[in-house]
Order: sequence, then C-alpha cells, then structure tokens
Amino acid sequence: MALFDFFKKKNSLSDILEPKICSTEISAEISNKIDEINWMDFGTAYGNAGKTIPNYLKNLFCNDLEIANGATHQLWCSLCHQHAYISDASLPAYDILKIGLLSLADELKIEILDIFLGFAFCTSKSYSTSELRNWEQQLRQKLIADREIFNSFTGHSVEYISIFATKICGSLDDNRVVIS
Repeated sequence: MALFDFFKKKNSLSDILEPKICSTEISAEISNKIDEINWMDFGTAYGNAGKTIPNYLKNLFCNDLEIANGATHQLWCSLCHQHAYISDASLPAYDILKIGLLSLADELKIEILDIFLGFAFCTSKSYSTSELRNWEQQLRQKLIADREIFNSFTGHSVEYISIFATKICGSLDDNRVVIS
C-alpha cells in the first residue's frame, strides 16, 4: 500500500496515531484508573484524546520496553507538544504519569520527567504572561503539591533524571498567583 493510500483510508490524524495495544497485562488498578476517565471530553495537540491517550497510558506500563518507550514519546507529543503547548488531557493524565514516575524503570522515568517539565514550563510565568485557564491552574497546583517528589530526583544517579527534576523544580519556583 502506498503512503498516500494509507492516509486516504484514515479518517483523521487521531486515527493514524491510534496506538497498538500492549500484549501483556497491566495492573487492573492502573487500567481501571485510566478507564474511569471520559477521555472523549479532552483534547490533545492532535485532536480528541479518546482513542489515543488511554491506550498510550496503558502502554506506558507495558512490560515490552519498546512499546512503553513509544508510549512516552506519544504522550510527550500529545500532552506537552515540544514544551510549547499543553493540552487539557494533561490534567487527568497527570496522576497516571505520577504512578509511572514512582514505579517504572529509570529509562521511562526520564521520559515522564520530560513530560512533567513541559507541564511545569507551560504553566510558568516564563512561558506566558496571560492568566492560566482553570485546568492549567489545577495542573500547576498538582505540580507544586508534588514538588518534594521532583526534588527527591534532583540528586539521582542517572544524569538525565537529575537534570529534568532540577529543571522542573526551577520552573516551579517561578510561581504564579493562582486565583481560585
């Protein structure tokens, strides 16, 4: 099949980005936590989150490291696109990503911290002088509430984990006044 034919058969960019599903079982607790969220109510840099983000999050916990790494890349692109844009699907994804940060291999922690850095930067005063939307304020508050977690990684023996954690903490020092 030619590349053009492949794109003609797809309805939207989110159809193209729909991930393959991990063949290994993930924890029922994590799977249920992901499934409790109505992802159709949220968007990403590429469109509606319903067909992509829940599967990317599940794949993050896959025993197949290639699939898990692919998931981190797609989450980075979809949720905090190049640290220049964050989507509202970032807010419900945050808690699942935090579980990954606390439980997955260092290679995946690096990528998750990079996503959190995008969240921290895109909600900082350095990024924009305009007022944060409500979901962005909530996301910023989650980051600030978890500052000690990020701080605990600043002295990590894996250099990139330490670097990303330090940058996140620095970005959190750039505090905004959050209006409730």
